[in-house]
Amino acid sequence: MKSTKKALLISKLIITIIFLTSSCGANSEKQNSDSSLEDVDVISIAEITPSKLSDVVDDIGYTALKYHPEHRAYRIDKVLIEDGLIYIFDYYSGRSLSVYDLKGNFQFAITKPGEGPDQYLSVQDFLIDKGKIEVLDTRGKLVFYDNQGAFERSEKLPFSARAFLKTSNDYLFQTGKIPNELGENGKPCEVVQYNLETKKTDCQLEIHNGKNPHSFKERNILKNIGGITYYSTYFNDTIYRKQGDKFTPRFIMKFSSNALPTETLDSNQPISDFTETLKDKVYHNPDLQGNSEFLITRFKSSGNSYLINNDKEGKSSIIKSTAKNDVDGGLPLYWIHSVNKDNLIMIIDSQYVMERANKLQQEKSEFNEKERAFLDFASNLSIEDPLVMIAYHLK
Repeated sequence: MKSTKKALLISKLIITIIFLTSSCGANSEKQNSDSSLEDVDVISIAEITPSKLSDVVDDIGYTALKYHPEHRAYRIDKVLIEDGLIYIFDYYSGRSLSVYDLKGNFQFAITKPGEGPDQYLSVQDFLIDKGKIEVLDTRGKLVFYDNQGAFERSEKLPFSARAFLKTSNDYLFQTGKIPNELGENGKPCEVVQYNLETKKTDCQLEIHNGKNPHSFKERNILKNIGGITYYSTYFNDTIYRKQGDKFTPRFIMKFSSNALPTETLDSNQPISDFTETLKDKVYHNPDLQGNSEFLITRFKSSGNSYLINNDKEGKSSIIKSTAKNDVDGGLPLYWIHSVNKDNLIMIIDSQYVMERANKLQQEKSEFNEKERAFLDFASNLSIEDPLVMIAYHLK
C-alpha cells in the first residue's frame, strides 16, 4: 500500500503521468496509455467524514425471495440483475445459482458441482450474456447454460483465471497473478483479453508485484459500469479503467497514515506473518459496483466501509457497513451485492430481518411511517421466504 505522505504521493503521480505507470506501493503496474493528470482522480479517504445512512439514502424497499423446496442459497457471494431477473450465486456452501424475478418469484436453479462436462468443480466467477449463463470453473474451464439453466457446452481455457467478463466478442480474464507468460516478450500478465474462437490472447495489464497475498476469492473486480470497464484488486489503491487495448489508472485512493505497510506485501513472506497486521490497518478490499453516475468500492478500516464516488457531481461519500440504519430502523448496509438503477441491493437471510424487527419493537413503542412499513414487511415473512432483497435508494 502506498504511503500517504504528500511528497511520495506527488512523486507517484508524476510517475503516473510521465511514465504512464500507476505506483501504489508494492502494487505498481506499468501502463502504455495517453493518461493525463485530468484522467486520474485522487480521493483522500482520510479527509472524508463517514456519512449517516440517511445522508445518502432516502428510502428502503423490501422484497421476499420465495422459497423453492429443492434449492436454498446458504451464502451470498455474487448477485447480478439482468433483464428483470436476479441471479444469486453461492460459491462456497451450496455451490449453486438461484434465479428469481424482481417480484421475488423463484424461476430456476443450477446446482452442478462435480467433474462432469456439464459440471463445475469450484466456481470462480459467472456472467450473464443475453440471458444465458456462463460459469468460470477453477480448472480453467467455461461452462455454458441456456436461459433456463440447461447445459449447452463447456470450453477449456489455455490458462487459469479467477474473474472474467465479456466485451463484445472477446473476454477479459484476471489471472489472479498466477505466474504465466501471456504478456509481451513472455512477461506475466494479470488481465488477459481472449477470443474464444481465434484463441488469440492479448495482455491488457502486466504483473509487476508478484503474487496476491490474499487467500480468499475476489468478487466483482472486473466490472462494466456505465459503459466503462473497470478493474481493481486487493491491497491495490488504484482503480483502473480500460482505454483502447490497455488498462490505465482512473482513481487513486489516498489512505491515512495507518495504511497497510509495504513490507506485508513481500511475496516471499507467508500470509500468516501479517494476518494480525491486517486487523488494524487500512487497505483496499474491492467489490466494484455502480452505474453511469457513480462508482462504489470497498475498503477495510476497522471493519468494512464503502466509498461512493459521484463522478457527475465530483464528490465522494463513505458509509461504514455497521452504520446504524436511521432511515427506517431496519438493517444496516452490511453488503452491497449489486446496483439496480439508483438502488444499492443487499440480499440477506430473512432471519436477520425478523431479528432486527423484533429488536426495533423492543427499543421503541412508537414508530414513524417508514419504520412501520419495515415492521409490517417483517411480520409477513415466513420460513418459506429464506431470502430478502433490500433496496437502499440513493438520494
